Amino acid sequence: MQGKMKVCVLTGKRKLEWAEREIPQPGPGELQIKLEYVGICGSDLHFYQEGRLANWELDGPLALGHEPGGVVSAVGEGVEGFKVGDKVAIEPAVPCGKCEDCRQGHYNLCKDV
Repeated sequence: MQGKMKVCVLTGKRKLEWAEREIPQPGPGELQIKLEYVGICGSDLHFYQEGRLANWELDGPLALGHEPGGVVSAVGEGVEGFKVGDKVAIEPAVPCGKCEDCRQGHYNLCKDV
């Protein structure tokens, strides 16, 4: 899939705007996903209402919704186990696995996600 996509971004406290962005193409080891569903959860509401979540402050446009599912629309070089048309759910938080929080099993608190 190539071209442009529309994205609703949070640009400030309680301020949403539509933006147009290039559709990123997958590089080696990457997939391109055509999103079909995106969940909005409590952390998204905190960013919208307060412009922050705990110690993380909004410092630029942010596309809310980090619990997506969709269909593989392109496969980068070297990817195995996925093909165009596969349905996928995405876990966007990839913890470092090395910090104290990660070593204690608190991956959701990793500051290097």
